[in-house]
Amino acid sequence: MQLKSSWRLLQRVRGRLRRAAAEAEARAGLAPFVKKEQGRVALRLSGAPVAPAESLDLFDDDKVSRAAGLSKAEILWSPIAPQDVVDHGSAARFCIDTWRKREDLRERFPAGLSGGREGVSGWFREVGPVELGLSDAAIVHVLDALKSGVGDRARQAYLANVALVSVLPQGLTPAGMHDLFRWFMQSGRRQSDLRLEEIWWLFLQAQHDPRRELMLAYSFAPAWQQQHRDGLTVFGREAFAAWFCAEYGAAGSWTHPSSWPDWHGAVDQIRIGYWARSAWRSRHPDALCDKVAARALLAWLTSAEAELPEAAQTWCSNLDADVVSTELVKVGLNVIGHFCYPSGLRVSVESMVEGLEAVGVSTSLRDVRTDAKDDPHHVEFRGAECHDMTVIHVQPEPFFDQAYRRADLFEREPRPYRIAYWYWEFDSIPESWVAHANQVDEVWAATEFVARGLRERLSIPVRTLFPGVKLAPFERRSRTYFGLSDGPFTFLFTFHMVSVMERKNPLGLIESFKKAFRPEDAVRLVLKTSFGERFPAQMAELREAAAGANITVIDQVYSPDEVLSLMDACDAYVSLHRSEGLGLTMAEAMLMGKPVIATNFSGNVDFMNEGNSLLVPYELVKLGKPIPPYGADLEWADPSADEAARLMRRLYENQEWARELGARAKASAEANLSLPAAGARIAARLEEIRALRRPAP
Repeated sequence: MQLKSSWRLLQRVRGRLRRAAAEAEARAGLAPFVKKEQGRVALRLSGAPVAPAESLDLFDDDKVSRAAGLSKAEILWSPIAPQDVVDHGSAARFCIDTWRKREDLRERFPAGLSGGREGVSGWFREVGPVELGLSDAAIVHVLDALKSGVGDRARQAYLANVALVSVLPQGLTPAGMHDLFRWFMQSGRRQSDLRLEEIWWLFLQAQHDPRRELMLAYSFAPAWQQQHRDGLTVFGREAFAAWFCAEYGAAGSWTHPSSWPDWHGAVDQIRIGYWARSAWRSRHPDALCDKVAARALLAWLTSAEAELPEAAQTWCSNLDADVVSTELVKVGLNVIGHFCYPSGLRVSVESMVEGLEAVGVSTSLRDVRTDAKDDPHHVEFRGAECHDMTVIHVQPEPFFDQAYRRADLFEREPRPYRIAYWYWEFDSIPESWVAHANQVDEVWAATEFVARGLRERLSIPVRTLFPGVKLAPFERRSRTYFGLSDGPFTFLFTFHMVSVMERKNPLGLIESFKKAFRPEDAVRLVLKTSFGERFPAQMAELREAAAGANITVIDQVYSPDEVLSLMDACDAYVSLHRSEGLGLTMAEAMLMGKPVIATNFSGNVDFMNEGNSLLVPYELVKLGKPIPPYGADLEWADPSADEAARLMRRLYENQEWARELGARAKASAEANLSLPAAGARIAARLEEIRALRRPAP
């Protein structure tokens, strides 16, 4: 025990030293850009003009080398010959080489590495074998690279670096590309563990469409959003563009608002303008909840009294007033949540959004970053806070207080009606949650088990609103894809190490499995987890407990598609959890037609019963010691290891009956857990809230 404690202490010390070294390196790499930014701010404060931004020529090796401040060998690779295209990386480098040296290709397919990949893909298919000398296998790699988002991780690394974005918010526009490219090549590449082709691909994409990059920069710069609250709408873009050009020394056709595409639809532009301008709200207080008032707003916007720029006034005159006013008064919801963090929280928030959209409720979505290892799609969730109600689908700790910052979103004023969507695994909540609840107007919970604990401590409304469950499309894969053999009857349990291993109780499941089966039985238990490297001691304990039995431990981050494929490839699902706020994986297994064994306690009993699953009896026990974030005095279930073993044995010995139970589970889940039904319940509550908030006549 003493050796284990010493080992853990040594691991923590090493971890702190690595973090401290990484932070020092990051500060040093950013220092020259901070100094330059301080000089720019001083110039602006003095009233002096900012010098034109330095340009970046991505098609001249000498110039790009000088921009990076490094030799060509450090920022470029040796030319990729056609026969060297053997994988994704070499294919991406070949595409970049071809793109940089073929001006004719760039003229023919101007969006080649950006949005218009279909045209250039067809060109590679057509001329690849003859003109370029690519083999059939190489062409497959090239086409895969063109559609895979090679630059996405580099963009994610940029957006996740709060200090960097605060210094270079314009970094991917022509007004900042020179400096950002230098940062990536000198320090960012190493800090973010990026490949050269990922950085090059990002900058070639950005160089192609500077208008889009300016709009993206605004979308993820809260300070800009605060200063120009409708800066990407027809009402405020001229003022925003003039400010940007003066602030950063920008020039060129890409800065002219008349050339910008519509970033938001007409209805959302009006909503954004409405919340940005108090005069509109004072003059038309019911415009977003009453169709007659909405039409009056639209008519007013076309008049001289509204004092809009001529282009905006003309734009309003060309709208279909009946269609736009109808859409303006529909209930809508801003949703801030983990759309890119692989977890049950992501599945929950995605289900909520899909359910709402199924019943005609429009949503505006923002992703809350956890770190740069999230799926690299943060940039796709750039909705404005344009509706009058916002759900913050983020746990109270550790990110609730930071939700807007991590969503790169300005907290809109006037403040919308805020709703927290929280999960918890006990019938009482931590004291700190009460303070978090002061930031919202009401709280929603997925199950009555969670809601009861919230109601005991909170004075604001608490509603039980199940998010709905649906199986996302997934590819059916054989067991061999996951390193499993085809023969044995296979039980599965999936869990996230970050979700507290003691609560998920895989050690109790291992104990029950060992009681139920002998090593010679044709049966296997698969424990699928992720982020085990963050919890080395617990992973070692898990692997040690599994040793000597037909138990496979998988510690990998799978895509949602792969997680469902693994569940599909197994025969039954088992969760001997001590407590669950919802029990999403159990619901998914039921929808898939798998027989499910689970502890008869907490959130899962909202949809599991003795007719559609096998429920394991339990005793309530105190934790007895703090297990962060849970306190020692909380109680959770201690499921019966013997009864769980008996139920697993029963499924194994009567596999036809197991399949019948799975069919009953599927029918029950499809009837009770649908997304449209959940969406309708949430929409009804939104209508109630809006009615309560409507200005008195």
